Amino acid sequence: MNRALERDVPNATKEVWDARAHHYWDDAGWTMSAFKDVLRGFPLEPAWDTYVLYGPDATWTGDKPPVPPYWMHQLGSARQPRAAGPFWDPAVFRDHVAALLVH
Repeated sequence: MNRALERDVPNATKEVWDARAHHYWDDAGWTMSAFKDVLRGFPLEPAWDTYVLYGPDATWTGDKPPVPPYWMHQLGSARQPRAAGPFWDPAVFRDHVAALLVH
């Protein structure tokens, strides 16, 4: 979420620096609300500190994003997560990214 100020965008885009990654700024928070609705087990709060993966054949149609085949979050802590999805683990996430890149 990073304060949701436009001046924070340049630093926020350095978090994921790969040229294949796409970065968007959504000052109204529409994206956080949309993903909250499609991520199974997400709490009532907006979906932030959340990482979603899609394969090359993913298609977004309609008003909501598609359900991602894999996602992780950093809400709460690993011992007390605030969402039902997997808590952030860089090695596990990397493995899921690698599996998508192979296909």
